[in-house]
Amino acid sequence: MHSHILPAVDDGSRNVDSSLRLINLHLKQGVNNICLTPHFYSNEESIEDFTKRRAESFEMLKPYLPEDVNVCLGAEVYVTNFMFNNNDFSMLCYGNSKYMLTEFAYQSSFTGKSIDMLVKLKENYGIIPVIPHIERYEKLFNNEHKLEELTQMGVIIQTNAYSFNSFFKKRRLCKLINNGLIHILGTDAHSISKGNPTAYKEACRIIIEKCGRSKLNKMQAISADIFNKSN
Repeated sequence: MHSHILPAVDDGSRNVDSSLRLINLHLKQGVNNICLTPHFYSNEESIEDFTKRRAESFEMLKPYLPEDVNVCLGAEVYVTNFMFNNNDFSMLCYGNSKYMLTEFAYQSSFTGKSIDMLVKLKENYGIIPVIPHIERYEKLFNNEHKLEELTQMGVIIQTNAYSFNSFFKKRRLCKLINNGLIHILGTDAHSISKGNPTAYKEACRIIIEKCGRSKLNKMQAISADIFNKSN
């Protein structure tokens, strides 16, 4: 649901060989459906320029994709006021869906400006926001009331598989999953050393152990629904 595997388009994979190594690592974790979500900084680049670069990167990778891998194009969108000068965000969503990976400043408390932008995305543009790596937003990660508010708004909350390597984060993540406040899992893979996808299977094991298989099944069902709607 969250990766930086496209070659030479952001701070993720540097070339096609690196991209293929990351894809093969996902396959070994049992992951066949991969969302390609390079960073889009809405305060630095136009949507048109970004989608052109993304398309060029995808064309580099496309001929080498393994037959058993399915992909969809999306973006990890850094939400700023600048982006609301645009009338259409469809090219930034997961494929043909209305779901969009929406990143904010890590110090955000999701009150005031940031919550207003989420509401605007939903009400004015029909976007369903997906907030990535929830564990990086300290004020949100530790505020179940706010997470409940976002969930009731229809916002999807994502966590990174490698965060389960941290004892303290793991405990908190499992509590939030048990309370229905984390909805999908991703690798956020950038390279072999950053966001290594080999953490995925272990994260799934921990979720089953601490939260129950039904919780993992539900998370994977939500992911599958978003992926299927992208195609």
